[in-house]
Amino acid sequence: MDAPYWSSVDTVEAFSPGLYLVVDAEGRIVWLGMAAGDQGVTGRINSHLAEPWKRAVFHRVWVAPAHDRIPLQVLGAAEGWAADALDLRTRMPHRTWPPSAAWPAVIGQYTG
Repeated sequence: MDAPYWSSVDTVEAFSPGLYLVVDAEGRIVWLGMAAGDQGVTGRINSHLAEPWKRAVFHRVWVAPAHDRIPLQVLGAAEGWAADALDLRTRMPHRTWPPSAAWPAVIGQYTG
């Protein structure tokens, strides 16, 4: 698993599952998501860029790659935890993220 890194949205190369945080040209958070498909974060970002408003606003993406076999439940809990840690549920009420209440229990299952 690679360390988290920043990339331009149009050149991101992250074919593993993971979390991603997108900012606009001014560095404001505009999206937080997770990717678990065959093309990983790169595929998910590319699908976002098919929408004109996202193509116009998305500038850079921070990628936190995950292990290829990460359970979807764990990835979802991580996304929910990140949304809470960044206070995005309040700042972006039009978006929804998985609940993070189960974060300690879910992580405990996989960290032994």
